[in-house]
Amino acid sequence: TKTFIRKGQPDVTAVRDVTFSLFPGECLGLIGESGSGKSTTVNLITRLLDATEGRVLLEGKDITNVKGSARRRLYRRMQMVFQTPAESFDPRRTLGDGIGESLRNRGLSASGTRRETARLLGLCGLPEEFARRYPHQVSGGQCQRAAIARALAVGPRLLICDEATSALDVTIQREILDLLRRLRGERSYAYHTRKTRMRQSRGFSDLRSKKRKSSGGASQVKKHALPSAQRRRGALPARCRASSRIPSGRRGRSSNNSGSRTENRSR
Repeated sequence: TKTFIRKGQPDVTAVRDVTFSLFPGECLGLIGESGSGKSTTVNLITRLLDATEGRVLLEGKDITNVKGSARRRLYRRMQMVFQTPAESFDPRRTLGDGIGESLRNRGLSASGTRRETARLLGLCGLPEEFARRYPHQVSGGQCQRAAIARALAVGPRLLICDEATSALDVTIQREILDLLRRLRGERSYAYHTRKTRMRQSRGFSDLRSKKRKSSGGASQVKKHALPSAQRRRGALPARCRASSRIPSGRRGRSSNNSGSRTENRSR
């Protein structure tokens, strides 16, 4: 639970009694209408906001009140990919500098940083030469790939994507989602996504009235959708509604739940 205290005005509860778990290799989508508390929930997980009540657990450890150096160490296990990648990079520094900053902070030599930066770019589908380019010299999709490479540089266990594809065109969105799906399969990253496309996630938590209302697969969450959302979908042409269905063959294998898990128990 997160309640904002305002002097001379009524207090505002942004989220209330939100609880979910995320295991290695899983992708959880957090969906809901504007103002339902999605961003606040993400900020509670990343410790950018303090919870009023409840706990946030990462790999079984309570991180609700970590501060200072403990918080900095926490970000080695948790990283975020932002909605507008170009704005998340320093425009005066190359993409390679942005990716290599965390590597240098970990004590890697200059040559080691260059090699690891090139490896991360290649992992995300970009050639080594992109390390010498500035954010304004690449496309939105290429910049988002570099942002993912930067997030992976510290080897996080949890990757949080804050509308990571909403600023991109449809074709590039598909490429980024395929990249995230491949990395999840190869490296067992756990993904927490906000306002994701339903084809990308196998699990969802639906926030309405600032608390979790339903969770499960896409079909289960759609079944409990708000009447306003159902009306909007019903207003689409039949061809568009058909194209939004999730083919059963697209569902991935069940993930291995034997590993550690990430939990958010903010109440």
